[in-house]
Amino acid sequence: MMKRVLLLMSIFLLIGSLSQAAIQEPKAYNDPSLIYLTLDDGPNWKTGKLLDVLKKHQVKATFFILGKNIEGNEHLLHRMIAEGHLIALHGMRHDRDEFYETPLTAVRQMQEVQALIYEVTGIHTNMARTIYGSDAGMTPAHWQAMTDAGFEIWDWNVGSLDHVYKKDNARVEQRVFDRLEANRAAQVASIILAHDHSMTPKALDTIIRYAKERDYEFRTLEGVQPVHNFSDVWEPHMD
Repeated sequence: MMKRVLLLMSIFLLIGSLSQAAIQEPKAYNDPSLIYLTLDDGPNWKTGKLLDVLKKHQVKATFFILGKNIEGNEHLLHRMIAEGHLIALHGMRHDRDEFYETPLTAVRQMQEVQALIYEVTGIHTNMARTIYGSDAGMTPAHWQAMTDAGFEIWDWNVGSLDHVYKKDNARVEQRVFDRLEANRAAQVASIILAHDHSMTPKALDTIIRYAKERDYEFRTLEGVQPVHNFSDVWEPHMD
Protein backbone atom coordinates (compact mmCIF):
# COMPACT_ATOMS: atom_id res chain seq x y z
CA MET A 1 0.00 0.00 0.00
CA MET A 2 2.78 2.39 0.99
CA LYS A 3 4.60 1.70 -2.29
CA ARG A 4 1.46 2.61 -4.25
CA VAL A 5 1.09 5.86 -2.32
CA LEU A 6 4.73 6.75 -2.92
CA LEU A 7 4.37 5.89 -6.60
CA LEU A 8 1.28 8.09 -6.97
CA MET A 9 3.02 10.95 -5.17
CA SER A 10 5.99 10.64 -7.51
CA ILE A 11 3.72 10.73 -10.54
CA PHE A 12 1.91 13.85 -9.29
CA LEU A 13 5.21 15.59 -8.54
CA LEU A 14 6.50 14.69 -12.00
CA ILE A 15 3.35 15.99 -13.70
CA GLY A 16 3.56 19.18 -11.67
CA SER A 17 7.18 19.79 -12.59
CA LEU A 18 6.46 19.15 -16.27
CA SER A 19 3.54 21.56 -16.17
CA GLN A 20 5.74 24.25 -14.64
CA ALA A 21 8.41 23.65 -17.28
CA ALA A 22 5.85 23.97 -20.04
CA ILE A 23 4.69 27.36 -18.74
CA GLN A 24 7.15 29.93 -20.01
CA GLU A 25 7.07 33.67 -19.69
CA PRO A 26 6.33 35.31 -23.05
CA LYS A 27 9.43 36.87 -24.57
CA ALA A 28 9.72 40.63 -24.72
CA TYR A 29 9.80 42.27 -28.16
CA ASN A 30 13.51 43.07 -27.74
CA ASP A 31 14.62 39.72 -26.32
CA PRO A 32 18.11 39.08 -27.79
CA SER A 33 17.12 35.55 -28.82
CA LEU A 34 14.52 36.91 -31.26
CA ILE A 35 15.04 37.51 -34.98
CA TYR A 36 12.62 39.43 -37.16
CA LEU A 37 13.49 38.51 -40.74
CA THR A 38 12.35 41.13 -43.26
CA LEU A 39 12.57 41.06 -47.06
CA ASP A 40 12.18 44.17 -49.20
CA ASP A 41 11.35 45.00 -52.82
CA GLY A 42 9.29 41.96 -53.81
CA PRO A 43 7.43 40.18 -55.02
CA ASN A 44 9.43 39.01 -58.02
CA TRP A 45 10.42 35.80 -59.78
CA LYS A 46 12.90 34.94 -57.01
CA THR A 47 10.41 35.30 -54.17
CA GLY A 48 8.97 31.82 -54.60
CA LYS A 49 12.34 30.19 -54.05
CA LEU A 50 12.85 32.15 -50.85
CA LEU A 51 9.37 31.13 -49.71
CA ASP A 52 10.38 27.51 -50.33
CA VAL A 53 13.34 27.91 -47.95
CA LEU A 54 11.19 29.58 -45.31
CA LYS A 55 8.61 26.81 -45.59
CA LYS A 56 11.29 24.13 -45.27
CA HIS A 57 12.50 25.62 -41.99
CA GLN A 58 9.02 26.70 -40.78
CA VAL A 59 10.22 30.30 -40.47
CA LYS A 60 7.86 33.26 -40.85
CA ALA A 61 9.05 36.56 -42.31
CA THR A 62 7.81 40.09 -42.95
CA PHE A 63 7.71 41.17 -46.60
CA PHE A 64 7.83 44.90 -47.40
CA ILE A 65 6.12 45.06 -50.79
CA LEU A 66 6.81 47.38 -53.73
CA GLY A 67 3.58 48.30 -55.45
CA LYS A 68 5.01 48.18 -58.97
CA ASN A 69 5.83 44.50 -58.50
CA ILE A 70 2.36 43.34 -57.50
CA GLU A 71 0.77 42.99 -60.94
CA GLY A 72 1.46 39.50 -62.26
CA ASN A 73 2.67 38.32 -58.86
CA GLU A 74 -0.61 38.35 -56.97
CA HIS A 75 -0.26 34.61 -56.39
CA LEU A 76 2.89 35.26 -54.37
CA LEU A 77 1.04 37.63 -52.04
CA HIS A 78 -1.62 34.97 -51.53
CA ARG A 79 1.07 32.38 -50.85
CA MET A 80 2.78 34.62 -48.29
CA ILE A 81 -0.46 34.99 -46.39
CA ALA A 82 -1.37 31.30 -46.66
CA GLU A 83 2.02 30.32 -45.23
CA GLY A 84 1.82 32.70 -42.28
CA HIS A 85 4.03 35.55 -43.41
CA LEU A 86 3.32 39.23 -42.80
CA ILE A 87 2.85 41.71 -45.64
CA ALA A 88 3.83 45.37 -45.19
CA LEU A 89 4.42 48.47 -47.32
CA HIS A 90 7.53 49.71 -49.19
CA GLY A 91 6.15 52.36 -51.54
CA MET A 92 5.39 52.07 -55.23
CA ARG A 93 8.72 52.50 -57.02
CA HIS A 94 12.26 52.36 -55.71
CA ASP A 95 13.15 55.87 -56.78
CA ARG A 96 14.68 57.98 -54.02
CA ASP A 97 14.08 61.40 -55.61
CA GLU A 98 10.50 60.59 -56.53
CA PHE A 99 9.62 59.12 -53.16
CA TYR A 100 11.13 61.86 -50.98
CA GLU A 101 10.33 64.80 -53.29
CA THR A 102 7.82 66.12 -50.75
CA PRO A 103 6.14 64.74 -47.63
CA LEU A 104 2.98 64.33 -49.72
CA THR A 105 4.69 62.21 -52.41
CA ALA A 106 5.97 59.82 -49.73
CA VAL A 107 2.54 59.49 -48.14
CA ARG A 108 0.82 59.01 -51.48
CA GLN A 109 3.18 56.20 -52.48
CA MET A 110 2.46 54.37 -49.24
CA GLN A 111 -1.25 54.89 -49.71
CA GLU A 112 -1.08 53.55 -53.26
CA VAL A 113 0.65 50.32 -52.30
CA GLN A 114 -1.61 50.04 -49.26
CA ALA A 115 -4.66 50.18 -51.53
CA LEU A 116 -3.21 47.66 -53.99
CA ILE A 117 -2.43 45.16 -51.26
CA TYR A 118 -5.94 45.54 -49.87
CA GLU A 119 -7.43 45.06 -53.33
CA VAL A 120 -5.48 41.83 -53.90
CA THR A 121 -5.57 40.32 -50.41
CA GLY A 122 -8.25 42.09 -48.37
CA ILE A 123 -5.58 42.95 -45.82
CA HIS A 124 -5.14 46.51 -44.57
CA THR A 125 -1.76 47.35 -43.10
CA ASN A 126 -0.13 50.58 -41.97
CA MET A 127 3.27 48.99 -41.33
CA ALA A 128 5.76 50.66 -43.68
CA ARG A 129 9.44 50.87 -44.56
CA THR A 130 10.57 53.86 -46.58
CA ILE A 131 12.92 53.16 -49.47
CA TYR A 132 16.60 53.07 -48.47
CA GLY A 133 15.50 53.39 -44.84
CA SER A 134 14.19 56.34 -42.89
CA ASP A 135 17.58 58.08 -42.73
CA ALA A 136 17.63 58.43 -46.54
CA GLY A 137 15.34 61.44 -46.87
CA MET A 138 12.82 61.60 -44.05
CA THR A 139 12.77 65.21 -42.90
CA PRO A 140 10.75 66.24 -39.83
CA ALA A 141 7.99 67.24 -42.24
CA HIS A 142 8.05 63.76 -43.82
CA TRP A 143 7.87 62.14 -40.38
CA GLN A 144 4.92 64.32 -39.41
CA ALA A 145 3.07 63.59 -42.65
CA MET A 146 3.61 59.84 -42.31
CA THR A 147 2.50 59.89 -38.69
CA ASP A 148 -0.59 61.95 -39.49
CA ALA A 149 -1.46 59.44 -42.24
CA GLY A 150 -1.25 56.60 -39.70
CA PHE A 151 1.88 54.83 -40.95
CA GLU A 152 4.35 53.06 -38.66
CA ILE A 153 7.90 53.33 -40.02
CA TRP A 154 10.19 50.34 -39.55
CA ASP A 155 13.94 50.13 -40.16
CA TRP A 156 16.43 47.40 -39.22
CA ASN A 157 19.54 46.71 -37.13
CA VAL A 158 21.07 43.90 -39.19
CA GLY A 159 21.87 44.94 -42.74
CA SER A 160 22.71 41.81 -44.73
CA LEU A 161 24.24 43.90 -47.57
CA ASP A 162 22.97 41.22 -49.94
CA HIS A 163 22.33 43.98 -52.50
CA VAL A 164 26.04 44.89 -52.34
CA TYR A 165 27.64 41.44 -52.28
CA LYS A 166 25.03 39.96 -54.62
CA LYS A 167 26.05 36.32 -55.20
CA ASP A 168 28.89 36.32 -52.65
CA ASN A 169 26.98 34.14 -50.21
CA ALA A 170 29.86 33.79 -47.76
CA ARG A 171 30.16 37.55 -47.23
CA VAL A 172 26.41 37.99 -46.83
CA GLU A 173 26.22 35.12 -44.36
CA GLN A 174 29.19 36.31 -42.29
CA ARG A 175 27.83 39.84 -42.23
CA VAL A 176 24.56 38.58 -40.76
CA PHE A 177 26.29 36.23 -38.30
CA ASP A 178 28.46 39.05 -36.98
CA ARG A 179 25.56 41.44 -36.56
CA LEU A 180 23.37 38.83 -34.86
CA GLU A 181 26.07 38.13 -32.29
CA ALA A 182 26.73 41.85 -31.78
CA ASN A 183 23.03 42.40 -31.06
CA ARG A 184 22.92 39.44 -28.71
CA ALA A 185 25.90 40.87 -26.82
CA ALA A 186 24.11 44.23 -26.69
CA GLN A 187 20.97 42.50 -25.36
CA VAL A 188 18.65 43.52 -28.18
CA ALA A 189 16.56 41.60 -30.72
CA SER A 190 17.61 41.55 -34.38
CA ILE A 191 15.69 42.88 -37.39
CA ILE A 192 17.39 41.52 -40.51
CA LEU A 193 17.16 43.47 -43.76
CA ALA A 194 17.28 41.26 -46.85
CA HIS A 195 15.92 41.66 -50.38
CA ASP A 196 13.82 39.35 -52.54
CA HIS A 197 15.97 40.16 -55.57
CA SER A 198 19.44 39.63 -54.05
CA MET A 199 19.22 37.25 -51.07
CA THR A 200 19.98 33.83 -52.52
CA PRO A 201 18.09 30.75 -51.32
CA LYS A 202 21.43 29.19 -50.33
CA ALA A 203 22.45 32.14 -48.17
CA LEU A 204 19.00 32.32 -46.57
CA ASP A 205 19.12 28.60 -45.82
CA THR A 206 22.56 28.93 -44.18
CA ILE A 207 21.51 31.96 -42.11
CA ILE A 208 18.42 30.20 -40.80
CA ARG A 209 20.34 27.05 -39.92
CA TYR A 210 23.03 29.09 -38.14
CA ALA A 211 20.39 30.95 -36.13
CA LYS A 212 18.42 27.85 -35.14
CA GLU A 213 21.56 26.00 -34.07
CA ARG A 214 22.18 28.88 -31.65
CA ASP A 215 18.63 28.91 -30.27
CA TYR A 216 17.40 32.04 -31.99
CA GLU A 217 13.66 32.25 -32.62
CA PHE A 218 12.18 33.78 -35.78
CA ARG A 219 9.04 35.91 -35.67
CA THR A 220 7.18 38.37 -37.87
CA LEU A 221 6.74 41.99 -36.81
CA GLU A 222 3.00 41.53 -36.38
CA GLY A 223 1.79 43.29 -33.24
CA VAL A 224 5.30 44.24 -32.14
CA GLN A 225 5.51 47.50 -30.20
CA PRO A 226 7.24 49.86 -29.91
CA VAL A 227 8.27 50.43 -33.52
CA HIS A 228 12.01 50.29 -34.26
CA ASN A 229 13.49 52.82 -36.64
CA PHE A 230 16.67 54.86 -36.91
CA SER A 231 15.09 57.75 -35.04
CA ASP A 232 13.77 55.57 -32.22
CA VAL A 233 15.84 52.43 -31.68
CA TRP A 234 14.96 49.65 -29.27
CA GLU A 235 16.38 49.71 -25.77
CA PRO A 236 18.42 46.70 -24.56
CA HIS A 237 16.41 43.90 -23.02
CA MET A 238 16.44 43.90 -19.23
CA ASP A 239 15.90 40.59 -17.41
